[in-house]
Amino acid sequence: MRVIKENYLKLFSISILLIVLIVGISIFFNQSTKSDKPIILNLLTSVHPNLPWTFKPINSNIIVKPGEVKTIDYIVENLDNRETSGIATFAYFPNQFGNYIRKLNCFCYDAQTLKANQKGKYSVVLLIDPEVTKDNKTKDIKEVTIQFTFFDYKEYKENKI
Repeated sequence: MRVIKENYLKLFSISILLIVLIVGISIFFNQSTKSDKPIILNLLTSVHPNLPWTFKPINSNIIVKPGEVKTIDYIVENLDNRETSGIATFAYFPNQFGNYIRKLNCFCYDAQTLKANQKGKYSVVLLIDPEVTKDNKTKDIKEVTIQFTFFDYKEYKENKI
C-alpha cells in the first residue's frame, strides 16, 4: 500500500511540475508574440502650393492593431477651374516603423486626375506587420505619424519640385 501511495505522490508531483512548466511557457510565448496592443496612426496631409487642391483625411487619428488590415479614406478637391493631376509621396515617423507598414493598395502609386472643381475620395489600405512588436526598435512605439504630400504631377515628373 505504501508503494502505491509513493507512486501516486511521484505521479502527482510530476503532473504539477508539468502543469506549472506548460503554463509558464504559455505565458512567456503569449507575452512575446502579443500583437493586440493598439497603435495610434496620426495622419498628416499637405499639398504643394503649385497644386490647387485640398487634401484631408476623413479621420486624422486611426487606431490599428498589428496584423489588422485598415482602410483609411481621404477627401480631395480640385479648387481650380481646369483639370489638374497630382501625385502623392509619403513619409513615416518614427522612420524605423516604415519597415512594418505594408500599403496593400494606395492612391499614391499613380498620378491622380481631378476635373475642374471635382471632389473625390482616395483610400489607402494598410497592414501593420505583427513583427513590429518583436523588433527592439519598434516594439514600444504606441504612436506613428504618416504624412502624404500631393505635388503637381507635371512639375513632379519634370523634377521641377
